[in-house]
Amino acid sequence: MMTMAEKVPEMVVQTLVDKAVNRAVSFVFGLRGEKHSQEDLMKRLVTAHDDLELKFERTNRLPITETALLRRRMEIKQAFRECHDLLSNLELQQDEGAPSPPKKAKSLFALGTNKNLLRSSDVAKFERSVEKADRLLRDLKDGFTLAQYRFYLSPLVTKLLQGRALWYKEEQGSQGRCLMVHTCPSEEHGMLAMLGFKHEDLKRPMAYVYFTVTLRLTEGTDIIGMTAECLKSLQSLGPQFTPLVDLAVGEIAEISSQVLVSPWPWQYTKVDLAKLGRISRQDPFCCKADGIYSCENKVVPSELTRRFPESVIAMGFNCHISAPRSSSTRTRAHRNTHPYLTLTISCTPHCSNAVLSDRSLQQAEE
Repeated sequence: MMTMAEKVPEMVVQTLVDKAVNRAVSFVFGLRGEKHSQEDLMKRLVTAHDDLELKFERTNRLPITETALLRRRMEIKQAFRECHDLLSNLELQQDEGAPSPPKKAKSLFALGTNKNLLRSSDVAKFERSVEKADRLLRDLKDGFTLAQYRFYLSPLVTKLLQGRALWYKEEQGSQGRCLMVHTCPSEEHGMLAMLGFKHEDLKRPMAYVYFTVTLRLTEGTDIIGMTAECLKSLQSLGPQFTPLVDLAVGEIAEISSQVLVSPWPWQYTKVDLAKLGRISRQDPFCCKADGIYSCENKVVPSELTRRFPESVIAMGFNCHISAPRSSSTRTRAHRNTHPYLTLTISCTPHCSNAVLSDRSLQQAEE
């Protein structure tokens, strides 16, 4: 029969064995639970990713004219990009021998553990973004329904927001004039519109005018009033512009009051307004309408830039000016074939490009 002293070592060994077995069992079940937890989180992440993609695509089909709603849609787009990058990052890690994910993705999502496990907080963040996207869709649908019963300030704007292009052309004798307006939905700016006007007289070349203005369109936009304001801003460049400006302002107001709608001529290609908007106003929320200018890259607008309404993205003005007197050695026939030069003025009030910096705009003013 074993004594107590002899039983102690055996009891110690048995205790150690039991602890080791319990730890092993706990470890195995812990791994299984962790695996199931990661699988559940992954399923939730995929669902959030698909929901964000679907809802963001639906917002692109509805017209947005309010800056606050545009900002919310940009937030949804950013959340979808982050969710997509995170999902791609995790899928790369699951593939054996796959290259390590980019450092940018690692730092962006901060997966936090050495095992790069998906965290519940990451998934919850994107699920909250899905809820925000739902609210945005409801607000857009409510606004779209109300818009059907809203009285617009201008019948012209009503047709433009419906996506209809306007075209008017008239020729009488040696004179011709043309007014064209078309719109384009923009992910960054909502609805963009370009108005173009051309007047020419074959007998009076100096009466030639070609003008374009591109702006962000809302229900309350007075597109004709803003066009007149942009044109009148050119009068400060010299008295020679006044007759041309008055001519353009008067004829645009007269033609637009008829609100004529015609099929867009096939020989005229529409300008890609969405691309123009991205280039000319990279930050769609810069330059507040209350007079506080804060353009990107801290570019301070010139006085010429401040003369345009905040919603104006680009403006162009072409006209003919008298050419310098030719030398006496040139024949009269040669002088008659080259009686004028074409002057082009372009303004992009929100563009921070060095070519259109404050200094170059100031030179244009001078």
